[in-house]
Amino acid sequence: MKIEAEFELEDEEEIVKTVYVSIKEERDIEKDKRRSFVDIALKGNILSVCICGDDIIRVRAAANTWLRLLKIAEEMVHVVRECDIHRL
Repeated sequence: MKIEAEFELEDEEEIVKTVYVSIKEERDIEKDKRRSFVDIALKGNILSVCICGDDIIRVRAAANTWLRLLKIAEEMVHVVRECDIHRL
């Protein structure tokens, strides 16, 4: 049985693009050791993450990991942006 989970991050285009660039390399690291497949797509101000696998437990674990990566990356973009505003 194939299990899929899809998530979308929508924000300002610049923020979404920065998040995409910061996480896209994770998809390719140790690809052979992964037990789920992750596809990332950037469409304007929307970043889509699709996770597929044969086992719901593995897909859930992968979803937790990728959602955490997305959250941290987006938070860091906002923190850096806030620091830049205060420097001016």
